Amino acid sequence: MTVTETDSQHRIRASTLGEIRRSGILGLRIADVAKGADVSVALVYKYFGDRDSLIAEVLAELIEGQYQSDIDAVNKVLAEHNSTQLTERMMQLMPLPSQEWRKERRWSRLEAKAASKELPALRDRLAIATAKVQDAIAELVVRARNLSGNASTVPASTIAWMILAFSDGFVLHDFSANKLTDDAYLALLTDVLKTHVF
Repeated sequence: MTVTETDSQHRIRASTLGEIRRSGILGLRIADVAKGADVSVALVYKYFGDRDSLIAEVLAELIEGQYQSDIDAVNKVLAEHNSTQLTERMMQLMPLPSQEWRKERRWSRLEAKAASKELPALRDRLAIATAKVQDAIAELVVRARNLSGNASTVPASTIAWMILAFSDGFVLHDFSANKLTDDAYLALLTDVLKTHVF
């Protein structure tokens, strides 16, 4: 909960996520959110405007928060910079295809993106969230290059885009009969990051 967020707003956000898990994004009803948050329907509208704006804000904040936790972990490693161990420490933070908790994250992002086709407010808010995350990752790439002396000519924004694409691309892994092993993925990612970041 943020400093300026009320307890009611916090409960509304939590109830919204719960209702999305139960009914899906497009099946969300404000009355169910209000009941789950123990607030009036009018209060939900007061704080969030309308159903689509509520969905857009809650899902975009969820997705931003998921990425921000990873960004914070990388920033911590960069702050404790030791060039001989930097790549190894970074590899320990990278998402892996087999991590079940990340599977839930990528599927929630995929669902939000699919729903955004029907919900322009969600599409607009996800575009803002994605740009914010991509910028933060690009800043990490620049910071890591400055620390490591890497002189790759590939723009940091391109590396950030690749990282985001890999992140969501693991959905393909979830469908594949020939699963990509964590070791095979880490070998690829290590090579890319050593060449273009560290």
